[in-house]
Amino acid sequence: MPKTPMKSSKSAQRRTMAPKGAKSGGMEARTKEDLYREARKAGIEGRSQMSKSQLISALRRNR
Repeated sequence: MPKTPMKSSKSAQRRTMAPKGAKSGGMEARTKEDLYREARKAGIEGRSQMSKSQLISALRRNR
Protein backbone atom coordinates (compact mmCIF):
# COMPACT_ATOMS: atom_id res chain seq x y z
CA MET A 1 0.00 0.00 0.00
CA PRO A 2 1.52 3.38 -1.00
CA LYS A 3 2.18 5.89 1.71
CA THR A 4 0.47 9.23 1.40
CA PRO A 5 2.27 12.24 2.81
CA MET A 6 0.62 13.96 5.74
CA LYS A 7 -0.76 17.32 4.81
CA SER A 8 -0.28 20.14 7.22
CA SER A 9 -3.03 22.71 7.13
CA LYS A 10 -2.04 26.36 7.08
CA SER A 11 -4.58 27.16 9.78
CA ALA A 12 -2.93 24.65 12.12
CA GLN A 13 0.44 26.26 11.44
CA ARG A 14 -0.91 29.76 12.08
CA ARG A 15 -2.17 28.80 15.53
CA THR A 16 1.35 28.00 16.67
CA MET A 17 2.93 31.14 15.21
CA ALA A 18 3.15 34.54 16.89
CA PRO A 19 0.70 37.20 15.73
CA LYS A 20 1.65 39.03 12.56
CA GLY A 21 4.40 41.52 13.30
CA ALA A 22 5.06 40.10 16.74
CA LYS A 23 8.48 39.08 17.86
CA SER A 24 8.80 35.96 19.92
CA GLY A 25 8.32 37.05 23.50
CA GLY A 26 7.50 40.61 22.42
CA MET A 27 4.76 42.78 23.82
CA GLU A 28 2.37 41.77 21.05
CA ALA A 29 2.38 38.22 22.38
CA ARG A 30 1.30 39.35 25.87
CA THR A 31 -2.29 39.71 27.01
CA LYS A 32 -4.01 43.08 27.31
CA GLU A 33 -4.45 42.46 31.04
CA ASP A 34 -0.72 41.87 31.48
CA LEU A 35 0.09 45.05 29.55
CA TYR A 36 -2.45 46.96 31.65
CA ARG A 37 -0.78 45.79 34.88
CA GLU A 38 2.61 46.91 33.58
CA ALA A 39 1.17 50.28 32.53
CA ARG A 40 -0.30 50.71 36.01
CA LYS A 41 3.11 50.01 37.58
CA ALA A 42 4.67 52.53 35.18
CA GLY A 43 2.08 55.16 36.14
CA ILE A 44 0.70 55.60 32.62
CA GLU A 45 -2.44 57.72 32.78
CA GLY A 46 -5.54 56.87 30.76
CA ARG A 47 -4.60 53.20 30.58
CA SER A 48 -8.11 51.96 31.38
CA GLN A 49 -9.40 53.47 28.14
CA MET A 50 -6.53 52.17 25.98
CA SER A 51 -6.64 49.30 23.51
CA LYS A 52 -3.93 46.66 23.53
CA SER A 53 -2.01 48.41 20.74
CA GLN A 54 -2.27 51.75 22.58
CA LEU A 55 -0.93 50.15 25.77
CA ILE A 56 2.01 48.74 23.82
CA SER A 57 2.78 52.16 22.30
CA ALA A 58 2.54 53.90 25.67
CA LEU A 59 4.80 51.34 27.34
CA ARG A 60 7.38 51.65 24.58
CA ARG A 61 7.36 55.46 24.85
CA ASN A 62 7.77 55.15 28.62
CA ARG A 63 10.98 53.10 28.37
